[in-house]
Amino acid sequence: MKKLISIVIPIFNEEGNIYLLYKELSKLISAEKKYRFEIIAVEHGSADSTFEKLLKIHLKDKKLKIIQLSKNFGNADCAIEAGLQHSSGEAAVIIMADLEESPEVISKFLRKWEEGYEVVYGIVKERPQNIPLTRKIASVMYYKILNFLTNNMFPENASDFRLIDKKVYQVINDMEEKNKYLRGLISWSGFRQVGIPFKRAKRYSGETKATFFTVLKVALNGIFSFSYAPLKFVTVLGFILSAISFLIIIYQITLYIIYGRGVPGISTIVILNGFLFGMLFLILGIIGEYLSRIYDEVKGRPNFIVRKKIGF
Repeated sequence: MKKLISIVIPIFNEEGNIYLLYKELSKLISAEKKYRFEIIAVEHGSADSTFEKLLKIHLKDKKLKIIQLSKNFGNADCAIEAGLQHSSGEAAVIIMADLEESPEVISKFLRKWEEGYEVVYGIVKERPQNIPLTRKIASVMYYKILNFLTNNMFPENASDFRLIDKKVYQVINDMEEKNKYLRGLISWSGFRQVGIPFKRAKRYSGETKATFFTVLKVALNGIFSFSYAPLKFVTVLGFILSAISFLIIIYQITLYIIYGRGVPGISTIVILNGFLFGMLFLILGIIGEYLSRIYDEVKGRPNFIVRKKIGF
């Protein structure tokens, strides 16, 4: 019997891309005749006609299965997790609905999977010309910082667009942690992995969901989920500030004993207080990020809630 491949697509307000995406995936399915496919579309909180268009496609093609979440749970990772938990393929492919990632590349993923690789991820080698320069620089800097803090755990410019073997996504499904950073968990899990370079196309329709604050939230989640370096930074910074303060005290006492010099003016005190309080709040903020994750684990709330399942 032909092996089944699950294609998981998180979808949020993508009414302009649905039909073309399905058309491109249908071409892929027709070309890969030695496999069977299921398409798992995870609609999470769309306010447009995305869900209705998915229903129309499902009526014509039962390979398309739909999961509708009760709301948008903050980022695409929650929707991807829902799709993976409902996948039954020998491998699962994660692809976005904006058509920036060509379904044709999935064929290359499958060839590498056939060679024995258990994770095949897309590496963005070229980005659309309309992407702001600041965004490109920020992306490069993010990977540099993330790899510095995590001992080079993450391949640079790796995307969520990837194929993962069933044994891999079952391991991910069994993890009960909250605030899952799936890209990181897949890399951390080990297994045999390889990257495939591809050119990221311009979004076909609609507006990007990768706003500054959304990207920042995902970036911070990746750092705080896979690195203790910020906490170590807090310890080192506290030691350095304490040492500097101690040396300043000794210096002032020495000046007073030798020269009879009084304590400097109010401006020095204000500047020092402002600096130290700024560092204090930075330290509390870093500790708070880790505490908030502990709080999420203790509450035990699910990462997503399913409203409807169609086609399963």
